[in-house]
Amino acid sequence: AYRQMMNGKLKSQSILISGESGAGKTESTKIVMLYLTTLGSHNAPGEGVKEGAVSLGMMEKVMMSNPILEAFGNAKTLRNDNSSRFGKFIELGFSRSGALQGAKVDVYLLEKVRIASHSFGERNYHIFYQLLRGCSREQHKLYRFKDGATNGLELSNFFRFTGQGGAPRMRKGSDEAEYKTTLESMLVLGWSEDTVDRVLKLVAGILHLGQVKFEKGEDKGGEVAIVSTTDILQDVADLVGVDENGLETALTESILVTRGVEINRKLKVKQAEDARDGVAKSIYSALFDWVVLQVNKSIGWEDDSTVKSSTGVLDIFGFEDFTINSFEQLCINYTNEALQQQFNKFVFKLEQIEYEAENIDFSFITFPDNQDCLDLIQKKPTGILSILNDQCRVANGNDKTYAQKLYNQFCPGMKEISDDGRFLANKKQKGSLLFSIHHFAGPVEYTLETGWVEKNKDEVPLAAKKIFATAISPLMREIFPPEDVK
Repeated sequence: AYRQMMNGKLKSQSILISGESGAGKTESTKIVMLYLTTLGSHNAPGEGVKEGAVSLGMMEKVMMSNPILEAFGNAKTLRNDNSSRFGKFIELGFSRSGALQGAKVDVYLLEKVRIASHSFGERNYHIFYQLLRGCSREQHKLYRFKDGATNGLELSNFFRFTGQGGAPRMRKGSDEAEYKTTLESMLVLGWSEDTVDRVLKLVAGILHLGQVKFEKGEDKGGEVAIVSTTDILQDVADLVGVDENGLETALTESILVTRGVEINRKLKVKQAEDARDGVAKSIYSALFDWVVLQVNKSIGWEDDSTVKSSTGVLDIFGFEDFTINSFEQLCINYTNEALQQQFNKFVFKLEQIEYEAENIDFSFITFPDNQDCLDLIQKKPTGILSILNDQCRVANGNDKTYAQKLYNQFCPGMKEISDDGRFLANKKQKGSLLFSIHHFAGPVEYTLETGWVEKNKDEVPLAAKKIFATAISPLMREIFPPEDVK
């Protein structure tokens, strides 16, 4: 790719790193980036030590961005200790002479649901375990980690957001060592110690938010949720940097806007628990986007005119098939379906068209075309995602009615397989709100009653938006700017 880019035409290149979950895509991406940044460093102008030092500094910065992105975006799964739970496209910019000018990172599809729930044997995002296991005794006090209140449990097992999977340790390396690497990387990229502290306080605040509990109360004859752990609520408010009363309202009330009029509705305990988890996911997602923005500010090129070509490296989720597959797995596998078609198009279809145009004698290669599977998922208005969007627009849309819409569309009545053979739902599956898709990599069964409608809405509660807009913490106001909370 580098040679093609530098062959005189300065034509930009892209490298796609794909494979199933656990195949080694993340490690391959790091090796590719190390190779490209090393070439870019060696090809820097050689006149004077200053230019070489600047180039070498940029190479180091680009490589040091990896530990930060992995800490906030990677997690241990059953197949992979360092699984990327987001997709990223890293564009490396080069000068006319091939010298590295900087890099830009685009991210998408962060797996926010992992914040509130993950399977046994898996973990939440690395940064939580790094902080809990790597921070100093002084930081324990600063971040309100009260070891004496864990009933003998290690902190990583005590906190609900980190302990659901048993908080297993990594097979290679340690969270303590990775914590030091993450902090070092932040400082190398120019983050101040105060900024690092604010970020870690926010991470700690999210952990404490998961500990907030509710009890049943009564208001006007109906059940309402009341925060039963007010001391923890105070810790969350202090660490996150928001008003405590406003936070309590955001967790126990919802705001509906009808014809411009706000209506407050008090939540029941289960609804309050969902609101708590929703607020945690919203904060972490916004923090992750902010982290990526700061990384780009540190490693990006300053002058677009100096970049004459670029090489992009795409690192995506691998194809996934777990015991329980939900909306996240459909999005991941849909992405892989689209990339598989791109591969077919460029490796087979276009190449064979070129052979024909040049009258080259060759044998046609037959390969499976997965366009019908893409249509099943994305086609408007009858695709799986379009039907899901429709359910999100109706007032009482839920997973059960969504499932029925899918069955009616693809397998009505006693029918068990769609006409194209891609959608499968037998009688037993329909009774359990399940369906299967025959992907290019094989069939995957999806479980519908796992919050598909709510996950697709992906909304920050209005009550939470209000407290974010008036947050005491400068970091919170920065990651939730006013235009996002109107």
